[in-house]
Amino acid sequence: MSTTHINDMQDEIPDISDTTREYLLSDAGIAHFMRLLSDANENWRDCPVKRCRRARGCQGPDMICQLREPRLNAPRDDVARINAGMRQRVLRDLERFGIW
Repeated sequence: MSTTHINDMQDEIPDISDTTREYLLSDAGIAHFMRLLSDANENWRDCPVKRCRRARGCQGPDMICQLREPRLNAPRDDVARINAGMRQRVLRDLERFGIW
């Protein structure tokens, strides 16, 4: 699923329950959405984390695959910066979808 396809789906999102809304805005829900975005771009193919490649999908919690040079021993500051950026992107998307 491409990012364009995800963006096109925003008009198709049905009304959601308060429980679902709470989950999507929780840390677990945001992390899940981050993994979905990573999977939509098939970042697992070049991910240095073996469990992501084995599962053919992001296993998180860190978005190491988003780094310019993905590697397991990436500086924690770089990984934290990437994670924060992905989190902000998810929050913007959730706001645009009317969930937040």
